[in-house]
Amino acid sequence: MVSKNFSKSTKNTQLTLDIAEHRKDEPQKAKDIMKCAVIVIRKDESVYEAIRLMIGKSISGLPVVDDTGLVGIISEKDLLKLLFDKEFLPGIVKDYMTKDVVSFDEEDSVLDVCHSLMTNHFRRVPILRRGNIVGIISRADLIKANKDKFRPESIAEEPTKHKDIPRARDAMKCGLVTITKGAPIYEAVEILATRDITGLPVIDNYMNLVGIISEKDILKLLYDPKAEPGNVEDFMTTEVVSFNQDDNLFDVCNCLMNNNFRRVPILNQGKLAGIISVTDIILYILRKKSALIDYKRMGK
Repeated sequence: MVSKNFSKSTKNTQLTLDIAEHRKDEPQKAKDIMKCAVIVIRKDESVYEAIRLMIGKSISGLPVVDDTGLVGIISEKDLLKLLFDKEFLPGIVKDYMTKDVVSFDEEDSVLDVCHSLMTNHFRRVPILRRGNIVGIISRADLIKANKDKFRPESIAEEPTKHKDIPRARDAMKCGLVTITKGAPIYEAVEILATRDITGLPVIDNYMNLVGIISEKDILKLLYDPKAEPGNVEDFMTTEVVSFNQDDNLFDVCNCLMNNNFRRVPILNQGKLAGIISVTDIILYILRKKSALIDYKRMGK
């Protein structure tokens, strides 16, 4: 009797594994990777509301809807062309939207979506369910869904206990304002005066971090009656505290709490990859508060 039950259990387990393996080989559908909670705008809204949403939400295009469902799309490129040509945009969204919209059903293959985004100029497509918009897929969504495809085995097999450690890269800002060491000092003065930043990472021609020039460095120069103009490298601070992008974020936090500077450069193999400020860490903690509490309790 025991043997019979064991055999039945084994068969059921094998069946479950076969089904799982079959599902893994099934083509992904749009609904598997689409982003829900789509920001849309109604066709009878003011065109300036569309501009406000795109700027405020940092999105490049808005699906346009009415009571029947998706009726068009309005993009930042459309609006840029219009604003460039006209001083004022009267009217509502439907007057400026593109009516010919490429969209997909939630049951469509991801491969079809990918092909469309590779062969057309637009960066995202609406996903529909019975004609109503339920999601959106962008090129970035496709990349995120497949980011582990070429991951080396040594990385894929990293112990789970290390995956939850907050790293510097999780909070750093990319797209930095930097300056080269050979730039005239007036360029650094101009950037600090107009960009509302307190310090500029200084790099060489290969993106290697070689120093930093701060508000204090500039003030010393501007209020020194004997100071002569020169290049950034003549006035920059060369002793810079920096972290690697894989360093523990708590180490970065402790550093900023216990020193007078407000931000630290983040490196990737010696090259400048980002920067973390006190504000960046505050925002990260607010977003991830519960996860960080769990992390501390587990003593990782």
